[in-house]
Amino acid sequence: MAVIDIEYGKAILEDQYGETVEGSDKQSAQEWEMILNNSSYGHEYARLELEEAKDMISQEDLLEKMDNYKRAYFMARRYLKRENPEALKRIETDLIDQKVRIFGVYTA
Repeated sequence: MAVIDIEYGKAILEDQYGETVEGSDKQSAQEWEMILNNSSYGHEYARLELEEAKDMISQEDLLEKMDNYKRAYFMARRYLKRENPEALKRIETDLIDQKVRIFGVYTA
């Protein structure tokens, strides 16, 4: 199941960022951490773009993009919660701190 999930998370990131995520089974936790971070930031930037979007088509595209990031985030979160809950706590705490510093506000 984890292989299918990580492949789906990679596919979402490839679709959104155009980059390929490579790695072995040993790097699985690092890949999930990367998916968690990238999807969190991607969602935040898409949210900011949505605030500026004027036409309905752009808004719908951004909402779809945000939904994909959200699915990737929670998929990675579910994996890390099961495999390494301490790392998940650390990553999410760091994400909150970074978002406050970068965006000036935290949005879940």
